[in-house]
Amino acid sequence: MSIYDPIEERRRRRAARHGSKPSAVMLVIGWVVALVGGVLELRSIYGFAGVTGDADQPTSAIVFQVIGLPAILLGLFLSFTGASRYTGRLLAVPFVSPLTIMFAGFAVGAWWGLSDLGDPDLVLSTLPPVLSALTALMLLAGIRARLRRRARRGALEELVVTGRIVPGLITDIPEGDPNADGLIGPVTVRFTDSAGVDRWVQKVGQWRRTELPKTGDPAAVLFDPGDPGNTGHTWVGPLGSVTAADFSRWHS
Repeated sequence: MSIYDPIEERRRRRAARHGSKPSAVMLVIGWVVALVGGVLELRSIYGFAGVTGDADQPTSAIVFQVIGLPAILLGLFLSFTGASRYTGRLLAVPFVSPLTIMFAGFAVGAWWGLSDLGDPDLVLSTLPPVLSALTALMLLAGIRARLRRRARRGALEELVVTGRIVPGLITDIPEGDPNADGLIGPVTVRFTDSAGVDRWVQKVGQWRRTELPKTGDPAAVLFDPGDPGNTGHTWVGPLGSVTAADFSRWHS
């Protein structure tokens, strides 16, 4: 029988992986594999499109297709796993999303295929610029989302200093799939503001399966005492939360 709490041990191991070099290496390897897979998969499409009449299917296109899809799936798995370990959050991705990397590979593969295709049809000739534009839009959307998260984190750090923290009670939260790694969903928490008025706030949060609270569990609520009805300036976290990092744990 162990004298150590296995749940706390898992939490410590996850905390040790936050920002760690092995997690970053896994993330980068996943990016590279997803990028190469995207390039090969799109290049194979152009290889098959270049076949005319009864000519045999090009061996290179077959090889590219056989390698491309598995590489994409493996790359996305490694990327999202590495990102989750690096950030400590279920679906958080630092820097660039693996999906953006994959689409960048699609664009490169399409341009490569177009350069080797003698007489492309309208779809094949317009696909490379379309994929390039989609990649650029995804990259810009990711940058914008990261800027919003940074601003949100700054507002939270300020609210920790100027706001008020009170006990709360979870009145509703999904149970989640017991076989899933965690849950991303809404949580409803009741708290009492500075004037003694009971209030309810609903937030979308994320939890590891071993850290998932239940209906009736206590929580901590951080709010603006000057504007307690402003749910945008209200945060919920585990009971005992006092820092911005504490309240960030439950928020997706």
